[in-house]
Amino acid sequence: MVAHIVALKWLLLRNGLRRSTPQLVGLILAGVYGLGVLGRGLAWLIALRSATADEARIAITLAGSAVTLGWALIPVIAYGMDDTLDPARFATLPIPRRRLVPGLLVSSLVGVPAVVTTILAFATVTTWSRSVPAMVVAPVAAAVGVLTCVALGRVTSAAFVAMFRHRTGRQVLSLLVVLVAAAIWLAGASIMERLSAPGFPAEAADVLGWTPLGLAWSAPADVAGGSIMTGLLRLVLAVAVLLAALLGWDILLRGALENPRATSGGRAATRDPGLGPFGWLPATPTGAVAARALTSWRWDPRYVTSGALMLVAPLGLLLPAVTGGGRIWTLAMAPAAGFMLGWSTHNDIAYDGTAFWGHLATGVSGRADRIGRLAPTGMLASALLPAYATLGCAATGLWSLWPALFGAGLGLLFTGFGVASVMSAMQLHPVPGPGENPFGAPPGSSALTVVMQSLAGATVFVLNLPLLGFGIGALAGNVWMGWLCLGVAVVFGSAALVLGTWWGARIYERHAPELLGDLSRIR
Repeated sequence: MVAHIVALKWLLLRNGLRRSTPQLVGLILAGVYGLGVLGRGLAWLIALRSATADEARIAITLAGSAVTLGWALIPVIAYGMDDTLDPARFATLPIPRRRLVPGLLVSSLVGVPAVVTTILAFATVTTWSRSVPAMVVAPVAAAVGVLTCVALGRVTSAAFVAMFRHRTGRQVLSLLVVLVAAAIWLAGASIMERLSAPGFPAEAADVLGWTPLGLAWSAPADVAGGSIMTGLLRLVLAVAVLLAALLGWDILLRGALENPRATSGGRAATRDPGLGPFGWLPATPTGAVAARALTSWRWDPRYVTSGALMLVAPLGLLLPAVTGGGRIWTLAMAPAAGFMLGWSTHNDIAYDGTAFWGHLATGVSGRADRIGRLAPTGMLASALLPAYATLGCAATGLWSLWPALFGAGLGLLFTGFGVASVMSAMQLHPVPGPGENPFGAPPGSSALTVVMQSLAGATVFVLNLPLLGFGIGALAGNVWMGWLCLGVAVVFGSAALVLGTWWGARIYERHAPELLGDLSRIR
């Protein structure tokens, strides 16, 4: 059964790459990046061979714990998670869970991140080749560590999917994830400050070595240092953690297999929300598109999560001013918010799914579609940009920089809108469907998602380099450059917005049927 499931994943990935050239390009780029990470990691592990046993222990325990934590969290908090073999797809097949779990676990090792993690894990044998007992324990610990990484990722993902079966759970959990991510972001500067403190890495390695994150990675270090019994104890505990993760995954799979399509729960709504935005926006094609977009931002967990993230994330830049670690990053709140808000709409059509046919059937013009889709983020930006610019100045006392901060944010926002209007009409990348886990994505889409998001972000950043230069000049003491930054942002940003929406509208009107075909294919 394991071989069949692994072969099935290979087949799905291969067919997906054959159908989509962008996905193939994305996979190639991901492979090149993975090779770079692999090369640096191997060189680092080989260099640790000549370090002291304690230095190697600290380094590998910290790195291994970070990798394990990443495997557990990144598939959930990062958009574009590749879930090629969704367990719910096996619901109609008479496959016992005890046979399905090992197959899904091994098939999770098919992919660039898993291959790189596996090779680097087993490369630790080179680091611990300083003693025969350590060389014997190291590969076993590496195997346990890699499987634990994958199992924890599956457990976390399955738990979130289970909660997202219920509408209330989807909304609450979306906000919870954003708040947790924001808390981590807010604590980032303090954590980095602690990491630079003398003796902290050793203390952290000692603690992590007895947690599920670091048990497997620190076991060979004990054996290499002569504490064989301690190392074996850690290894046994690491195996117990792996078995517990597999048991938890098995329990969560039961719900996915027995009720795979449950999408709502609780009592039916008893309050009539009225027409909502449809009642107060203009009765025009642009107003209708804007009203539908605003409704999605109110009720769709995919949009709720994105909006909450854009609201909270820039606040993390306040921490340096609070802790005395520097004020430059605090001043970047408004530009960061402008960048995120403008960039976020670069794939908006993909969230419509095949319901996009309604735009084609009713003859919505490209102009109405492009402008209407910008309404929610535009309204959010009208409140956030001046608020964050004011907050940044208040935190630092540099009120003379307000025009530069607001101007930089406005320029990034308008330019982002223009770029997004063009990109979302040219190329779409897969996104979670309505009612699905907003942290998931269709098979084989992770690399394409990263490429498209990076391309959109890089384009916006490059186009705003002159504008950001004026902002930096204002920060250096040239107050007049701040007003110049604001003026250029209004003129250049408005031009980019008008040109982008015009160009995007033309592309949309020429290729709208092809976009509908792309939506049918990537779902």
